[in-house]
Amino acid sequence: MYAYFVIIAICLTVFGTIYTFFTYRNKERMALVESGMDIEYFRKTVGRQNFFLLSLGLVFIGFSIGVFSGFFFEKYLLENYNPNTYRNYPQAYICMIAFFMGAAMLVAFFVNKRLKRRSA
Repeated sequence: MYAYFVIIAICLTVFGTIYTFFTYRNKERMALVESGMDIEYFRKTVGRQNFFLLSLGLVFIGFSIGVFSGFFFEKYLLENYNPNTYRNYPQAYICMIAFFMGAAMLVAFFVNKRLKRRSA
């Protein structure tokens, strides 16, 4: 019974936050346009957000690939190197996640660099 109230409260909080954000963003933009600011300013900020979202997406993809390859690396270690029936290899996950997130950050850096060069 109380779980329904919690779910409803969370949904209302998320809706209220999103509604307030978009309402005040619209009011702020309308005030800036009325004061004489160029509309191109808003398009430039959207372009900057795209670089950030691209980088964030690539990092999450790297994290996913790291977890996936860590799983297979752990299974390889369990099959081929298993002293005293040891059942857990967390270092496989840690090193694979760090490796693929680093590789994703490098890819994001070079992709963003190329996109900025094209847009400039």
